[in-house]
Amino acid sequence: MESLAMELSKINAIKFEDYKTKVGLYNPVYFDLRESLVQLMMEMIDIKNSKLVCGVPYTALPIATIISLISILPMVMRCKEAKSYGTKELIEGIFSDGDSCLIIEDVVTSGSSILETVEDLKASGIVCSEAIVLLDREQGGKAFLAENGIKRHSILTITELMRFLFKRGFITAEIKATVNDHIACKKMKSENVTISMKEALTDQ
Repeated sequence: MESLAMELSKINAIKFEDYKTKVGLYNPVYFDLRESLVQLMMEMIDIKNSKLVCGVPYTALPIATIISLISILPMVMRCKEAKSYGTKELIEGIFSDGDSCLIIEDVVTSGSSILETVEDLKASGIVCSEAIVLLDREQGGKAFLAENGIKRHSILTITELMRFLFKRGFITAEIKATVNDHIACKKMKSENVTISMKEALTDQ
């Protein structure tokens, strides 16, 4: 894992600036993980438990494609919107009702993109219970997915990544502190939202 963190930094797959994520959150670190990390993902999870693989559109599709080719598991693709021509289906590929599918993602923040994919797959009769990601930003995605019946596996967490990079001198103490403070703040906000929701349900 430490060697992986070093390689990601060397190829400029980790950038330290303010970036806006899909869900509107700002982060001081950005990850561009379009590299061949498939072997690590396949070593972490027993892929034989699944009959299909599906990459979250669209950045995880190349990763899912390689996993499909290596594992010889069929790949299905979720379209973000139904086509007005052809099959007009949201899920493309060959599958049967009740087939289990492993979800592939590069980076998880809130977990919403994974859940959107899962919901469309389930609507087509496909069973989804596991997702594997390259990097977890630790901003509530794991808990959110667990609450919705999805077990999240990750190659790296952002905390581990910062620790490895700092240890090897790839980042300064200032960058490490900024990112760690950001993680802690997001974790606290996520926990407060969860507590508020539970209290509201109890009052009802």
